Amino acid sequence: MTKRRKPRQLRLKVYRGSGGQPPKLPSGELLLEYFSDHDVLAWRAKSKDVQQYHYLWYFELEAQRAAHQQQIIDALRSVPEIAIDLSGWGRAMPYKYSNTPLSCVGSLKWVGGRFNYGTDIDSTRFAPFPALYLAEDMETGLREMQGLTRENSRAELTASELNFCAKNGVTWAAVTGKVSNIFDLTRSETLEEFAIILSRFKLSKAVRDAENKLGAIPLRLITTADELISSFMLENWREYPSVVNTPANSQLFGHLLSIAGFEGARFSSTRTQKNNLVLFPRQFKNSASTVCVLKPPTNAHCCELSAVTYKELEIGS
Repeated sequence: MTKRRKPRQLRLKVYRGSGGQPPKLPSGELLLEYFSDHDVLAWRAKSKDVQQYHYLWYFELEAQRAAHQQQIIDALRSVPEIAIDLSGWGRAMPYKYSNTPLSCVGSLKWVGGRFNYGTDIDSTRFAPFPALYLAEDMETGLREMQGLTRENSRAELTASELNFCAKNGVTWAAVTGKVSNIFDLTRSETLEEFAIILSRFKLSKAVRDAENKLGAIPLRLITTADELISSFMLENWREYPSVVNTPANSQLFGHLLSIAGFEGARFSSTRTQKNNLVLFPRQFKNSASTVCVLKPPTNAHCCELSAVTYKELEIGS
């Protein structure tokens, strides 16, 4: 029997040239990227201009949101709330978090979740707040966790198949209970009054001049409810919070919902078109809503979200 040869692994090396010339490489090596010190300085200068541009338009719009905040809150509060029976709902998570199935600590990390601020967005301007994300069924929860649509697979394995061979395992925490005072984002008409207010917002000449200087695509403001929901459901919603340190539209909206007194929002999954739910635990302080994990592990905690336990979910383990 022939001995199987171990596959060779690619290795990356960094070289520094001199005199502005690319480095000379040994035989068998490929130059993947080359740039000069001048390029680095130019990129840094450009990145500052890009950041300033994004801050410029963001805080112009933020000033207008602040000036119209009471109108915005009134428009949101005018939408009839809904209640949801959580039978069949649950949460998918890595197996290592099985003992804290409703913990919201993870929602505060990095840039946060789709509808809440995390600690890595500028926390001096955007105070982090936790959220609990639930899915209508197991398939939706698992696909949301893995970032897979029904048409997607990895190495020809489906999401369900990947669950069985996950390196560190996964957990589906089934829940029960009932939540009320929920905003319904599955229907665009719930955002019509809000969108009318936003349609009056304007950007100054300074913003447009900055766009021209950068050669950026002119920023188009949202004017309709359908455009607003589409912006909430963007696949790359993390782009602004992670790259330019400003919240995504959906995160801003989650914050406004919590100010308006809503306990959460129902929204459609971009993975399965089924329902997802985001809950804002701090809004449960005086609420009769409850979320309880069905048959949690013996030593588990963070298994209930209610007016009594909502603070515990921010502490975790």
